[in-house]
Amino acid sequence: MSEEKKGVTNGPANSEMAPQEDGTKVPLTNDEAEVKFTSSNNPPNGDAKIDVGTAQPFSGLSKEDLMKYADDPFWVRLRWILFILFWAGWVAMLVLAIVIIVQAPRCEAKKTLDWVQESAMVQYDVNKPIDADGSGDTDSKDVIKMASDLGMTTVYMKDLIDPLDFSKINGVYVEEDVKDVLKGAKEANLHVVTDFVPAEVDTGNSWYLNASLSDFFIEGTNFLNFSNPNLLNALDDLLSGTWNDMGIQGFLVPDTDDQALTNASITLNEELQDVDGAVVDGMTDMSSILNSQFDAQKYQAFLEEHIDDWSYFEYNPKQAESVIDSSIVQLITLSVFMVPGTPIVNGLDEAYFSDNSLLMKAMSEFREKESVQVGNMTFTNSSEDVVAYARVLKGTPGYAVAVNLHSDNSTLVNFTSIEGVPEKGINQLKLLNATLLSEDLGSSKLDAVPLGPYEGIVIEFVPDL
Repeated sequence: MSEEKKGVTNGPANSEMAPQEDGTKVPLTNDEAEVKFTSSNNPPNGDAKIDVGTAQPFSGLSKEDLMKYADDPFWVRLRWILFILFWAGWVAMLVLAIVIIVQAPRCEAKKTLDWVQESAMVQYDVNKPIDADGSGDTDSKDVIKMASDLGMTTVYMKDLIDPLDFSKINGVYVEEDVKDVLKGAKEANLHVVTDFVPAEVDTGNSWYLNASLSDFFIEGTNFLNFSNPNLLNALDDLLSGTWNDMGIQGFLVPDTDDQALTNASITLNEELQDVDGAVVDGMTDMSSILNSQFDAQKYQAFLEEHIDDWSYFEYNPKQAESVIDSSIVQLITLSVFMVPGTPIVNGLDEAYFSDNSLLMKAMSEFREKESVQVGNMTFTNSSEDVVAYARVLKGTPGYAVAVNLHSDNSTLVNFTSIEGVPEKGINQLKLLNATLLSEDLGSSKLDAVPLGPYEGIVIEFVPDL
C-alpha cells in the first residue's frame, strides 16, 4: 500500500453478499456484533482501536417453536413421568403426616382448678375483726391486708345468709359492716364465699311459711327437697342474682351423705358458671382429729380418706394449739397446704396471724405450683411418727413433703419408692421447732432424707417419668 489511510472504518454489515475464496457469497446481516477499526494520533504509537458492538440478547423460543415439540413422544413421556412423580410425592407426604399423627403419643388434657379450689381461704369474722394493718381501726382494709400477708385470694365469711330469709344478710351481723367488707374485697379482686342454705330450715323461714312453696320441702318436714327442680330454679335465681350482686361468689355445702343435696350442688355449680360463681360440697371439719389423742397415723389416715376427692378442710390452728404442741400444729399447716384440697383457715386472732403469716404465705405460694394443684399424691412410710408424700406431675417440678411429729426421734425418709421421684432434689423449705428456713438449704438425696424431731421439709425435684 502506497499510503496509510487514516480514519478508515469498517461500518456495519449490510445485506450484500461478501465474496469468498471459493467464489461463494455470504450475506451479511445486522444480527452480528458490529466491529469498527479506527486510528488516530492518540495514542501516539498509531495503534488501531477495535469497537465491538453489543450482541442482541437471546429471547427464547416462541410459542410457535414450542408447539412443534408438543406432541413429540419424548416430551410427552417426560411430562407424564414428572406429573406422576409430583402426585406420588404429595400423596406420600400426606400418608406420612397421617401416620405421625396417629402414632404420636396423646397429650393428656391439662387439668385445671376452679378459683374456689386454687387458693387457701382465710375466715374473716366482722363480729371479731382483726386490725391486720395496725391502723387502730378495723375495716375492709384489714381484710385486704390479711389476704395479702397470707398469700390468699379467697375470704370465707361464715353463715352470711339469714336462716329466716335467704335473701337477707344474717341478723347476727351488722349489715353495713358486711357490705363494707364485701365492697373492699371486690375492689381488691378477692373472692368471698359463705355457707350454703341449710338443708333443715327454721320453721319461721319465709319459704316454709309460704303455702305456695310447699313443694320446696319434703312432705311433712322442714327439710328442703333438693330433688325438686322448682327449688333448684329458685336457689339459682337467689345465688346468681341477689347474693352475687352483693359480692358473694361461692357457697360451701357441708360434707353430707344426702345424695340429693350433692347432686343439687353439682347442678347449681354448673348454673352459676355464667356469673363466675360456685357451689361446692365437701366441707370437712378437722377438729375431729386435732385433739389430745392426735398422732401421725391418725393424721395420715385422715388425709388418705380425702385423697381422691376435693375437700374443704375447716382448720383452726389456734384452737388446735390448746390441746397439742404448737410445733406439731405448724407441721400440720405445712403438710395440709400441700394435699389435694382447700384449707379454710379460721379462728385467727391478731397475735396468731402476726406469728404465722410467713409460714402460711410460703405454703400458699407452693399451692400455685401445677403439681401441687393437680399432680398425683403418693405416701411413703418410714416411721409411725412421720407423714411423708410426694406430688408428681409429668413435665413440671414435683415436690416431696415430710413432717416428723415426734418430739425426740430422728428418722430417714425414702421417697424414691414413689414413681417419678429421682435420686436428688433441691430443698425449698424447712420448719424446725417452729423456725422457718427457706434460703440456702442445699439439696437432699431422696432415698434418705434426714428429719429431726419436730422437723418438716419441702423438696423440689424434676420427675423422671
